[in-house]
Amino acid sequence: MKTIQANTIYRSLFFMIIAIYCLFTARYGFETWDTGYIPSFSWRIANGQDVYNDFVYKAPPSTLYFQAIFMKILPEIGQFYFIKVTNYVLFALQVFLAVKSFTNFYPQQIKFNKWALMILGLVISLLNFTAYPWPTTDGLLFAVIALYIFSLNTKSNGWQLIAIAFFCLMSSLTKQSFYLIPIGFLFVIIGMQGIKKGLFFFFYLVLFFLLFLSWVAYTSSLHEFLEQTTGQTHFKDLLFSGFLDYIITYPKVVVFIPLLIISAFLLFYFPKRKTLGILEYLKNLAVVLLVFALSLCFFREFLFASRIAMLSASFAVVSKVIKDRKNFSYYMPILLSLLIAWSCSISMGYNYPIFFSTGIILSITVLFAEELNKIYNQKAFILVGSIILVLAYSLNLRPYREKPFSELEYPLADVSPKLKYLITHKDNKDKLLDLKSLIKKYGNNYIVAPSFPMAHYTFNTQSILPADWLTNNEVNRDPERILKIAAKKENYVFLEKSFLEGEEFMFDNRADFSVIAIYIYKNFKKIDETKHFIIFNTLEKNEAFPVIIKKSVH
Repeated sequence: MKTIQANTIYRSLFFMIIAIYCLFTARYGFETWDTGYIPSFSWRIANGQDVYNDFVYKAPPSTLYFQAIFMKILPEIGQFYFIKVTNYVLFALQVFLAVKSFTNFYPQQIKFNKWALMILGLVISLLNFTAYPWPTTDGLLFAVIALYIFSLNTKSNGWQLIAIAFFCLMSSLTKQSFYLIPIGFLFVIIGMQGIKKGLFFFFYLVLFFLLFLSWVAYTSSLHEFLEQTTGQTHFKDLLFSGFLDYIITYPKVVVFIPLLIISAFLLFYFPKRKTLGILEYLKNLAVVLLVFALSLCFFREFLFASRIAMLSASFAVVSKVIKDRKNFSYYMPILLSLLIAWSCSISMGYNYPIFFSTGIILSITVLFAEELNKIYNQKAFILVGSIILVLAYSLNLRPYREKPFSELEYPLADVSPKLKYLITHKDNKDKLLDLKSLIKKYGNNYIVAPSFPMAHYTFNTQSILPADWLTNNEVNRDPERILKIAAKKENYVFLEKSFLEGEEFMFDNRADFSVIAIYIYKNFKKIDETKHFIIFNTLEKNEAFPVIIKKSVH
């Protein structure tokens, strides 16, 4: 009876939290960088353009087409709010399926209430991410759907293998960091279900991939696809985001405060005995890292905690595999989940595995099942879990690149019908209204430089450029092409003053962010100015067009 009551309570809380995100959190904040990155491309697709042919895009395209579906089917009034709600629901679905997958793989080891695990995974994974369309979250969703289908049977049938192959490919085609997902599934299927099943999966995967390549060749060209999706990132950036950041990149002093807690813990945890063997050393290291990660959560350092927890799970699974080599296949779902989490962390910006905290938490729950059973106290776990949930959700009180909640009181319905139900701060709304008046004055042949890629979606216009976010990483290393179009007499450039004056996350050297915007500022003819924009039209000087030099972010 107690289990039934707990299920009812936790299940109700899970759906209540989803409702809070959808009805409350989704409304607050509207920043003009990352929020509009994917919508700017999906808006083009919804209007009949083809990726790589009509516009440049540096990643595989599945998330663009997936998000374009919602632009087609959701009502225009309040559409972007409903898109955010949809993405919150999809994220919750991903968390639900991840927990269901683990309870299918490890029915005896998951002792905690599954709905409680879903709540923890959902809130920690989201933090203050406001659920705008994003490749990482879509790639994660598709990978977890594949994981769930795989977990349904110990011997997958043909249709299941087809579905797994499809969603694996969809995941890998969201961004380059998910390219390893199909390979990971291939090894796990062979290891758990045999070579025959693995060969069938591989055949279906290759078939879907060939269909994708045929589609690319038909709508654009394989040359354009490879040209735009390769060569954008330094190997150094991969080395850091995929490996070194897990070990050495912890710049905040507060991160090391929990080390005091760890030091105290070590005095009590480690027995006074002779030197530890490698297996016990790895196990103890995993435990220490887990306590370290938990301690970081109480300082609201969830991003760093996700890395430490990932290391803890990695060391724990390695020690288990070494100890029990004959049962290697038992740990394969955990290894696959850690691969998915690692894929989420390969990024030049948000380089943390936090988005798949659910998978990391579930892996730890299985790997440390014996230790957790020894110390389990329901009241203590509920108290600690509740504190962590409150601290994690509290980060939403300052949405990404926005003012605190207390300053978000200006509705955006009069900026655009699509932005109805969204709320921002005064200066941001004034800037959007300023832009709206400029479009009314100068017409639809406008360019907002360098940011606000979502402008044309917001105001129901069509971009005259092959790129909308005019940063050095988003123009296919070809600023000359962009500038020649911008310099035409019929086109008007609205240069953001915030770019020149400085804004959150802006580079000190503005040319490292956008050589195009700097060139426009120095060489185009200024014809007008408002509080938030400088308006340019045609070239005034004839300096050589800039060249983008690929630089590491580290």
